[in-house]
Formats: sequence, structure tokens, C-alpha cells
Amino acid sequence: MRAAVEARKFKVGVDPLAAAEWSAAFNSRPRRVVITALSLLLLAAAAASVVVALAIQDYWLLAALPIQGLAFYVSHPASPIRKWVTVGGVASLIVFINLLLNHLTTAAALTAYAGLTFAAVRAAAFTANSSFRKALLSDEGLFLIAYSRGACSLQEKKSERVFKR
Repeated sequence: MRAAVEARKFKVGVDPLAAAEWSAAFNSRPRRVVITALSLLLLAAAAASVVVALAIQDYWLLAALPIQGLAFYVSHPASPIRKWVTVGGVASLIVFINLLLNHLTTAAALTAYAGLTFAAVRAAAFTANSSFRKALLSDEGLFLIAYSRGACSLQEKKSERVFKR
């Protein structure tokens, strides 16, 4: 299996929830710290939006909370609209710069909240998924257990046929 993956004949897909559970239990401490830090960053940003909105009386900044919630929900890599969300995440940087250059700072800040949430969710998921995939490829016993539980799949690249339980 490992040789077929290295030869790029097959690729291993992982269930994001299984990867997150595995990551919380078995991932290296530095990677768990990165994932936790990304989560705390989002909480700190949400709190900052409330504090700043109240301090400068720009109540439009309170919209950062639902924007972050929506961005968090749709940004997960397993989302059915993940490709469109990726386009939106990249576009948010362009929109942010445009709004900032046009002195629309509140709108730019709200756009930045969406972009930050998108980037943090994708980075955390990438860290967990890639670590889980690497563990599966290094331990065939773990792969067989995960495969039998539906936590991973194999895809033949040539035919794009997916093998999963």
C-alpha cells in the first residue's frame, strides 16, 4: 500500500472528524499546540471585535461574530461547497485590500474576520488531516483499523475509483 501511494498510483483520503479525534489523542505536542493556538486566535479575534465595537462605538463591528460563525461553518475542507469557499477565501484578501485602500476600514475589518477564520480553519484541518494520513501510511495496522471503521479511504488515481468501507 505504501509503495502504491509513493508511486502515486493511489492516494489516501481521511475522514476529517476521525483525523481531528486522532490528532487530539495522538498528534505531536507542537502540532496540537498549533491547532489550539489557531482556535484561541479565533476566540481572541471575536472578543476583540466586541471590545473595539463598544470602545469606538462602531457597532457594525459586532457583525464580525456572525461572519466568523458562518465562515467557520463553511470553511471546513469536507464542506460540500469547499471549492467555492476556497475561491471566496482567496477573494477575501483582494476585497480586504481594495476596501482598505478605499478607506472603508470597518468593511475591510469585517472582510478580514472572514478571511482570518477561513485561513485558521483550513490550517487546523490541514495539520490534523496530514498528520493522520502520515500515521496511516506509516502503520498498516492503524490503516486497517481506520479503514474498517470508515475513517479513511483509498482512491486509485488512474480510474479515480474510491475504495471505502
